[in-house]
Amino acid sequence: MTDERNLKPSNIPTKETIVLRTKLLPQDIMEVLDKKKTSFFGSALRRPKPDEITVENPLLYLEQYIFILGHYEIDFNRNASYMIKVDPDVVEVAIGTEKFPILNESGVWKKFGKKMKQGVGITKQDLKLDVVENAVKSMTDSMYFDHNGLEATFAYSTNSDAVENYAQRALDVNKEHVRKTKMTDDEIISKLFHKLKESLKHDLIINHEEYVVTEFREIFVPIYETKCYDEKNKIVVARVDAITGKII
Repeated sequence: MTDERNLKPSNIPTKETIVLRTKLLPQDIMEVLDKKKTSFFGSALRRPKPDEITVENPLLYLEQYIFILGHYEIDFNRNASYMIKVDPDVVEVAIGTEKFPILNESGVWKKFGKKMKQGVGITKQDLKLDVVENAVKSMTDSMYFDHNGLEATFAYSTNSDAVENYAQRALDVNKEHVRKTKMTDDEIISKLFHKLKESLKHDLIINHEEYVVTEFREIFVPIYETKCYDEKNKIVVARVDAITGKII
C-alpha cells in the first residue's frame, strides 16, 4: 500500500448544521472587557488606567467548526517472519505438503534462513519462516476542524438546550459575520481517511477496503470581537466567548 490515493466513502450522511445559542449580550461583554482591558496594554510593571482605554461596541461572529466521524475496514496481506525452535538433529521440516531441508553443502538454506545458536548448553536451533499473513483491521476515529481549517479541540455541548432551534435563520441574521473554512467537504473527508489508515504499514497488499462516514456536522460557535485602543492608538483585538464569557 504505497499510493496516496483517496478512497471514496461508500456512505456520506447529509451534513448537519448546528448553531450554538448565544448566552451573553453585548453589554455583558462590555462588562467583561471593562475588568480586563488594562491587561491588554503596557507591562506587568506599568498598566494604563481604565479611562485611558477605549473599547468599541463588540460585534457577534459565528465561527464554524467541522466535525467528522468515520469507520475504515481493510482486508490485506502482509509479509511476516516466524521463528520456530527445532532440535539440532532435525534434517528436514515439513509444513503441509511442502518440505524444507536443513542446510545444504554450502551452508545456506534453500528457501528459508536458519542459524545455529552458539553457547554452552544451547541445543535448539532457530528456523526462520518468511510467510504472508492475511489480516483484517477495523478503525473508527473522528476529527474537528476550526474555521481556519486547522485541526482543533471542541469543548462545547451540543445538547438541544444549547443550540438554536432554527439554525439557518440564525445564520441568515448574521450572514455578514459568518466565518467558514475554505476546505471543501472532499478535503475534510480525505483528511479523516488518511488519519484512519496512518497506523498501517505501507507494504501491504489490499484485498478489500471500505470507508464510511457516519457523522458529518458543521457547528457554529458565537464569538464577540471588538477593538480596544490606548492613548497611543495601539490597537488590540479582543475576542470573548459569547457562551462562557471567557476572553479567548
